[in-house]
Amino acid sequence: MNLAASTAGTYTVTYTVAASGGCATYTTTATITITTLPAATIAYTGSPYCSNAGTATVTRTGTAGGTYTAAPAGLSINAATGAVNLAASTAGTYTVTYTTARRWRMGAVTATTGIMTHNTSGSHDQLCRNSILPARRYGCSNEDRNSRRHLSVLHLAGLSINATTGDINTGTSAAGTYTITYTLAAGGGCGAVTATTSVTINAPSVAATTATATSTALCGPGSVTLGITGGSLGSGATWRWYSGSCGGTAIGTGATLNVTVSTTTTYFVRAEGICNTTTCASVTVTVNAQPTVTISTTATTIKPGQNATLTATVTPAGTPVQWYRDGNLVPGATGTSLTVGVADYGTYTARATTAAGCTALSTGITITAESITNIVFVYPNPSRGQFQVRVYNQPGKQLSVLVHNARGQLVYRERKITSAPYTRMDVDLRSAASGNYTVTVVDSDGEIIGSKAIIIQH
Repeated sequence: MNLAASTAGTYTVTYTVAASGGCATYTTTATITITTLPAATIAYTGSPYCSNAGTATVTRTGTAGGTYTAAPAGLSINAATGAVNLAASTAGTYTVTYTTARRWRMGAVTATTGIMTHNTSGSHDQLCRNSILPARRYGCSNEDRNSRRHLSVLHLAGLSINATTGDINTGTSAAGTYTITYTLAAGGGCGAVTATTSVTINAPSVAATTATATSTALCGPGSVTLGITGGSLGSGATWRWYSGSCGGTAIGTGATLNVTVSTTTTYFVRAEGICNTTTCASVTVTVNAQPTVTISTTATTIKPGQNATLTATVTPAGTPVQWYRDGNLVPGATGTSLTVGVADYGTYTARATTAAGCTALSTGITITAESITNIVFVYPNPSRGQFQVRVYNQPGKQLSVLVHNARGQLVYRERKITSAPYTRMDVDLRSAASGNYTVTVVDSDGEIIGSKAIIIQH
């Protein structure tokens, strides 16, 4: 029986032996079934596929019920249906085999086909200006990936990029964040594919030209405000301040910083950011010794003919001292002591000033008149005819000075307006003869305040 030339089906085969030798005709029958040989073909009509295309389905003709396998490893395939999960598959070229079960005396039947998948990718790069960005391509991962002729890049304003190679010149690019699109044209059965990535160009910082302080010399501990001139902050950068050394003890941040300074200190500032840390600019704040000064006196009230001695005690020792009376500079009074008389009533202070310009002012001491009424002070006595007359009286009062000789004759009369308790009243009797005289002071009502004898000697 030629099975290959037979049509599949069930047949009854009869075997007949003709009658002979007195025997009748003999027949016998048998049933035979010819089954069609299992056969199948499979095809993935969309190949090559892109990994973002979802599911690739198989087209099968012929015997059903087989199983699907793929080689090499990396293809996510449903063994029963032949469906391929493209997203879960690794890009590459695979051979898919469809195998039917072995039937009775017939062997298994296999069918094969090829399937190709492609993938896409994206990322984010951060770069600093003047750094090096190697070329990076995004798109299909098979042999088309090596074809530059499919590359196109979205060129944004400010980004210096080679549209062919994708290389970025960070030195000529403006700082900012850019989205770059890489487009792979349709081809090889794969539709047009685009991939995007984000690139951030960060700006480097520029070191400050100088560091400043509102005062670089203090008299004793104090506060100053630190600042900068020049320089600029780059991406994500901050001005950071240190004391002692560049990068030493951190004390704060910002373009300005208030600090309390107790000893001479050098401060440093630099920009610290994503791209770089600049060199430091520095400023030194010197704390000089602050002098102290106190004063004392031998007397706070004096009368004509008496003096009060003021003394200043200064630290550091040797610091120059200047005296003031009622807030006005006393000319030439620069020592640590000062002698004052009745012509110098007032409130005295002393100011000490160091070579560094640090100064301190003492509290004040007031020297006043000792209140003695009805007494006339005349001096010098004896005199050559020129002498002073003083009496205790309130400022602004009118007084008269009278001088009589030994015979009671009036030889001098002068009216005076007082300006202080012991206002000085000068008398000039150089033309008078030598002898004994009496000086009398009379108020505006004619009452005698007091008198004093004086001797004139030529």
